[in-house]
Amino acid sequence: MDRRASFARHAAPWLFWFAALAANCAAQAQRPTPPQQLHEAVRSQPGEAQRTVSLPDMIVYQGNDGDAVLTATYRLRVELETQPGLTAIYLPGVFGHARVTVNGHLVADRIRDPLASRPRGAGRLLLATVPMEILRAGANDVEVTLAGSRQIGLSRLWVGDENGLREMHSRKLLWQVTGPIVAAAVIMALSLCVLVLWARRTGETLYAYFGVGGLLWALQTVWTVLPDPLLKPPHLGIWWTMGYPFFVTPLVIFCVRLAQWRVPRFERALWVGIVVGPPLLYGAHFAGVLDAALACWRLVWIGAVAVGVFAVGRYALQQRNTQSLLLLGTGAVALAFGGHDWMADQNLSDNNPVFLTSFSGLLFFPLIAWILIDGFVQTTRELERLNVELERRVANKSAQLMQALNDMRAAKDAAETANRAKSSFLAAASHDLRQPAHALGLYMAALRAERLSDEQRELVERMTASIGALDTMFNALLDISRMDAGAVVAQARLFALEPMLHRLAEEFSQQAAEKGLRLSVRVCAAARRLHALSDPILVERIVRNLLGNAVKYTCQGGVLLTCRLAGGEGGRWQIEVWDTGPGIPEADHERVFDEFFQLGNPERDRAAGLGLGLSIVRRLAQLLKHRVRLHSVVGCGSRFVLELPASTDTLNAVAEREQMGSLQRLGVGVLDDDPEVRQAMRVLLERWGCVVTAGASVDELLAHAGDRPAESLQVLIVDFQLRGGSNGIDAIRALRQACAMRQPALIVSGASAPERLAELQASGFEWMTKPLPPADLRSWLLRAARSTSIGASDITPTRREALASSAGVA
Repeated sequence: MDRRASFARHAAPWLFWFAALAANCAAQAQRPTPPQQLHEAVRSQPGEAQRTVSLPDMIVYQGNDGDAVLTATYRLRVELETQPGLTAIYLPGVFGHARVTVNGHLVADRIRDPLASRPRGAGRLLLATVPMEILRAGANDVEVTLAGSRQIGLSRLWVGDENGLREMHSRKLLWQVTGPIVAAAVIMALSLCVLVLWARRTGETLYAYFGVGGLLWALQTVWTVLPDPLLKPPHLGIWWTMGYPFFVTPLVIFCVRLAQWRVPRFERALWVGIVVGPPLLYGAHFAGVLDAALACWRLVWIGAVAVGVFAVGRYALQQRNTQSLLLLGTGAVALAFGGHDWMADQNLSDNNPVFLTSFSGLLFFPLIAWILIDGFVQTTRELERLNVELERRVANKSAQLMQALNDMRAAKDAAETANRAKSSFLAAASHDLRQPAHALGLYMAALRAERLSDEQRELVERMTASIGALDTMFNALLDISRMDAGAVVAQARLFALEPMLHRLAEEFSQQAAEKGLRLSVRVCAAARRLHALSDPILVERIVRNLLGNAVKYTCQGGVLLTCRLAGGEGGRWQIEVWDTGPGIPEADHERVFDEFFQLGNPERDRAAGLGLGLSIVRRLAQLLKHRVRLHSVVGCGSRFVLELPASTDTLNAVAEREQMGSLQRLGVGVLDDDPEVRQAMRVLLERWGCVVTAGASVDELLAHAGDRPAESLQVLIVDFQLRGGSNGIDAIRALRQACAMRQPALIVSGASAPERLAELQASGFEWMTKPLPPADLRSWLLRAARSTSIGASDITPTRREALASSAGVA
């Protein structure tokens, strides 16, 4: 037993090895023989003798008949074993419609319509199963009949076991049809994604080049494997070949620009190639060399791909990162696959080769799409980071801005407080300064009436001139205050321009002559029959200020005052003041209209004024809604233009004439709390023949008037600001009530605050400002005397007379 057990233990491995060897031999005995490849056949065509040809074999129709049918029959002999197994025939490249018979028995028939489109894609592969009963040991005859238009051809044949041939058929179907379709779908999907990104960021042209190129590549691939062609020869070959430059051009430009290598001439050459390609290929067709031209044209665009790969390689060497190296690798693979396809197309050993160009897209496009999408994601993240940073900065700036606004509000409040304090100061100071100036003016007027020596008279004239300069300054400040208070209201009416302009020219003629200047006036003929529509007093004030400035600042040459009508009747008057003065720099054209701004007067020489003339011009022009323009050249002079509307209406106005009258025995009541002013007023008025009754208050004035106040107080001259908080308005009303009459009354005020001026304007009484020009006072008294003589109990004051009197305009 022990001996048997030991033998079994040692013999078992050897028995297992012999059993396995026997099974392997049995499997080798049952394995079918490898398939046979047939590469020669006897070809017969109608009208031609039979001949032996090598496979693959192609027959091309050379005629011009597009409906011509080519037919050919290929006969092959196959030697089989005595007992053949499962057998099939595999034709990997059939150009045309085929019919296959074995030993006279039909095994495959695709000939239905010889003129139908030639099979493409999977239709060029033919696998036919051969039943064992029609085969015989030894020689077997295989006959393949082809029919088609323009071109037919047969590849080498494979005969053998059906399973092995089916594997060969499936592999080629995968590489030629299924694989390219999958690659086209992937490329198209990625290209559409990139185009969507480009649509979101239209400034990124790289996305557009890549997306369009990918779509064209996918369409080219799909066109290649379509079962039915879209065109007929020769258009099919020409435009299928042109598909290469259509997708190569944008993709190569994409690679070159991605590599940051701008070569505009090369890019233009690619676009030119797309344009000239079809004419060249059609020309080659008519020359009979289309096949060679198509091969050369594809080689040219493979060279363009090589340029793109070179650019990517150059970029990879510079960057030395993973993306650039992968891009270089995929570009090299695409270039290699393109070269392989071109060589396969030229190889005569396979009439239906496998092309690898579409498969290179499975490497190239996912990589590029990943690079672009990753770049887009990185850019988005960077934008989000920058947005957060921007929001933080905006928040900080907003806080700073709010702080600045608070500071500005505080500064504005402080400025307004200072402005109110300034106005209050000016109002108080104006009243206090005007009182002695007013009294001094009255004394000087009375003194001039005395008999004086020549030296005394010259001294009086100089003192009068100084008082006049002081009065001019006070009036300029007062005008600004009046306009700020809204006390100046424009009253438009028709008036003649020519008399006003000549009067102003006459007014400044003496001053111009003293400086040796020529003062000229030129008025167009239309001014004699057409009139202006505006406020004549305010317009006169504007022109007076412009003319005064021109004479003041011009040292040599002259001043020209012109008036012309622009745009014909119903147009606009243009009053222009020209001078040959120093001119105004362009940078100061706006500043000269600001208050207290003067050119060339840093010392603030009082002889040059306060710098308020042009400021008053601008304010009055804005009030009248007229346009004032300035044209000036430094060293040549300046030109100011005032535009105002013209009118063709008839002027219905009577010239106002001052009628000289007598003030003898006119009872004048003077109410002023300043004794110097009362005494000066009494001296001046008594020299004019008036009977003066003066007082510091209403009660005192009435007491001095006695029992007959109506005769002593025929007219009233009342100071606005009185003691005890009362004012001239209330005083006039009290005096009128006490006298039981509405005698003419004049308020004399030294206040310049806007609110005081507004109060005076609203009172309805006539008013003038201190220092009061004696001529204006006498003119008012004459009018008041005439009104009392004709029984008028009241005079309605006008803003025009008040402004004219305060500005020294008669």
